Amino acid sequence: MIFRGMVSMFDPGRWFPAADIYETPSALIVCVDVSGMDPQSLTVVAEEARLSISGERGFRPQEMVSGIHRLEIESGFFERTISLPRSVDASRAVSECKNGFLLITLPLRRTAGKILISVG
Repeated sequence: MIFRGMVSMFDPGRWFPAADIYETPSALIVCVDVSGMDPQSLTVVAEEARLSISGERGFRPQEMVSGIHRLEIESGFFERTISLPRSVDASRAVSECKNGFLLITLPLRRTAGKILISVG
């Protein structure tokens, strides 16, 4: 019998929540499944070309467990780094938790095209 959640139960940091990346004309939007996690326990670090997210999810039964019939919900500590498909302006990134999802909006870095550099 194989339990999906058993690995993370005994080896923290071996799982990561699912993530989707969308692009609009002005931003990348990263949507991460953080159901069951306290938003205050999440750490998000944005850089120009990558996004790092870490946190912990866990559920502790209130009474003594005498047996396990199914373990499918990943739990424990996770750390995930996502390579971004476009350069972003990390200083203007914003995030919000809504309905069990972490939504991170990363404005695209605007390029100025050709730039004349004076030689002094």
